[in-house]
Amino acid sequence: MTMPEVWLNEWIRWLIAAARFGGAMALMPGLGSHQVPALARATVAFGAALSGIASVPHIALDNFALLALLLVREVAIGMLIGFSFAAFVWLVEWVAEIVDWQVGFGFSALVDPLLGTKAAIVARAATLLAGVLFFQLDGHHWLIRTVALSYKFLPVGSSFAFKSQIGESWMGLLVGGLLTVLPFVIPAVGIVLLTDFVLGMMGRAAPQLSVLLWGMPARVGLAVLVIAFSFTALPLLCEKLLRHIALSVPTLLSALR
Repeated sequence: MTMPEVWLNEWIRWLIAAARFGGAMALMPGLGSHQVPALARATVAFGAALSGIASVPHIALDNFALLALLLVREVAIGMLIGFSFAAFVWLVEWVAEIVDWQVGFGFSALVDPLLGTKAAIVARAATLLAGVLFFQLDGHHWLIRTVALSYKFLPVGSSFAFKSQIGESWMGLLVGGLLTVLPFVIPAVGIVLLTDFVLGMMGRAAPQLSVLLWGMPARVGLAVLVIAFSFTALPLLCEKLLRHIALSVPTLLSALR
């Protein structure tokens, strides 16, 4: 093998590794935002792919169609991993939206710059905080480590098939993650329901008190106070959620073998 062929083979191996890492980072929180330039994402993907070149075998360069299919396969595996880690932010937003609609903040939806979708006040604040906590809790390190570990479950060039276990593993990841962050909204939802019950009983017992005039501001004020205290527990819940996702992704990948 001549020196140009050796260099070309190494470049191909680097490209294949970057396909899996790039697919994962295209969907990860923060870096997967449409506001991040594509060149920046590609640079980070190729830089992270240096840690995965050793797991990529030498590829024959005589079949470009097979090489293209291999690159598509690697991108799909990476996107599956990135999609799993993107659930870190989605689960926090979904849970926070429960409070928004229960309190009444859902009518004042704002555009979330992290996801590019409309979100209410609490959901928007929780999503932005979750995006910061993802990097504060070394979520990007967890993602890179998981992609590097994925070569043990799905080596380059190995066959894989979608089995019924992948649906069960994905549902286990989502349900487990949802139950992990659900305590963030339980106090706020509980105080809102309790306030509604008390105001309803007062309005039934003394209609002349005009409960709607002063009851609704009191209801919103209590909810905001409880939500403010609940935000102090979000970092701990996000740490548990990130650990749950990192431990669930290998199970998800093993279902493809």
